[in-house]
Amino acid sequence: GGLIGMRFRQYFDRTLDTYDFRQAEFEIQQYLPYFNRTRVIAFRAAATLSYNDEDHQVPVFFMPTIGGNNDLRSFARYRYYDNNMVFLSVEHRWYVFRGLDMAAFVDAGKVIPRKQDLNFSQLEVSWGLGFRTRIRDAILMRTDFAVGRDGFRMIWTFSDIFKIDY
Repeated sequence: GGLIGMRFRQYFDRTLDTYDFRQAEFEIQQYLPYFNRTRVIAFRAAATLSYNDEDHQVPVFFMPTIGGNNDLRSFARYRYYDNNMVFLSVEHRWYVFRGLDMAAFVDAGKVIPRKQDLNFSQLEVSWGLGFRTRIRDAILMRTDFAVGRDGFRMIWTFSDIFKIDY
């Protein structure tokens, strides 16, 4: 199965007339089960594009970010931010025993100031291994060990990695 999502938002600065902008967010997830559905290849791609006039800015707290528990896992949360973002992730998940799955993953992404510079070169990369505690089909807890240019990071959270927070 899979998921395709899009969101478009428009912001108006009512007081300073400096921060009017629009943002378009795109996300695609695809799951490819094999070997009796006990193994899954999971793909995720996401992009956020900001549209603003030259005399307007995107406020820092509305800029797309990468880094943290759900993308570029070896980097601290909000490590990179700018007007536009692109992110890719691939996980190989497999059943270990009832209640425990494991996953090997690679994350890649970057932020850029201008949409014209959007490409897949010079991406920041993190990779690692994770454990998912589950009850039936729901992920109860996730522990990931990630490595990247900034070093090693362990993540322990009560959320699924590809969960969408809308």
